[in-house]
Amino acid sequence: MPRRLLLSAVAASGALLAFGGVASAHIDPDPAEAQAGSRITVGFTVEHGCEGSATVQLDMRLPAGISDPVAEPTDGWDGSIDTVDDDTIVTFVGGPLADDVEGTFSVTMTLPPTPDTTIYFPFVQRCEVGEIRWIQVPSEPGDDLDEPAPAMALVGPVASVPTTVAATEPTQPDATEPTTTTAPTVPESSAATGPASTPGTVPDTSEPVAISTESGDGGSSNTGTIAFIVSIAAVLAIGGFVVYRSRQARTAGTPDPN
Repeated sequence: MPRRLLLSAVAASGALLAFGGVASAHIDPDPAEAQAGSRITVGFTVEHGCEGSATVQLDMRLPAGISDPVAEPTDGWDGSIDTVDDDTIVTFVGGPLADDVEGTFSVTMTLPPTPDTTIYFPFVQRCEVGEIRWIQVPSEPGDDLDEPAPAMALVGPVASVPTTVAATEPTQPDATEPTTTTAPTVPESSAATGPASTPGTVPDTSEPVAISTESGDGGSSNTGTIAFIVSIAAVLAIGGFVVYRSRQARTAGTPDPN
């Protein structure tokens, strides 16, 4: 009789330990503490199924202040992000994940910039038969809960968001207003007899430029004027000589009155 009582007591103790092990297998985030405002990847490990039933879906509501969440790829599972009644829901569907097999599901996110606070991730584990609702939030620190929501402590200082500085591009001239280069004006007195230079280009200075010394039409006009004056002078000289000879002839033919 005492032997039977001892065996019964051992069996009962084992059952209690087994039940306590299942009940204490919570879903805790990894890491459980992180810098406020930082961007990290958080893993959530499911340690068992629903009283022997395999897990086929996980639904997790992200706390307020989380931004840019991404469901990381998990073999055999499809991850998605949805908004339901202003709440952001991360869902993993697939498996099944056997009752006695652990599975980790990761989400990359930017944490709220609120140091010295604790945030919670209410989590519903859906199985082929039944579900476990990891959604309980303690009213005060130290509360003993049966199905607590995964919790993460945020610490300071707040992580700074890196700023991307755009490279400064060189200023380009406006394509609609082409730049015009004006060639310098060359005085007429020093104009070269060679070919004209294209505006905006540098003239070729490898050979000396010949400068014209001819007077042009002005020289011909001066020569004609001088010839005309010489002709007039000659006519006047000849006329004067004829008048002088006529006077001498008349003087010679006149008899002397005395």
